[in-house]
Amino acid sequence: MKIHFVFTAVFSFLMSFLLSAWVTYVNLGLSETFLHSWLIAFINAWPAAFVVAFTVAPPIRCVVIKFFNRGLK
Repeated sequence: MKIHFVFTAVFSFLMSFLLSAWVTYVNLGLSETFLHSWLIAFINAWPAAFVVAFTVAPPIRCVVIKFFNRGLK
């Protein structure tokens, strides 16, 4: 559980950081408000990304394992 929590925290941090930067750039370009808008987007995205990744990753892992185990038989 500890590994899952830390992995999810780091993974969701990096994904939120990079994707909020990309979407902010696509919407605003490198404007005067880019950094501020990116920070606000990141602060809003990270908690949501963490909760979703923490709750959805285990069932998805099970489905993928079943899929690959079925294909190998």
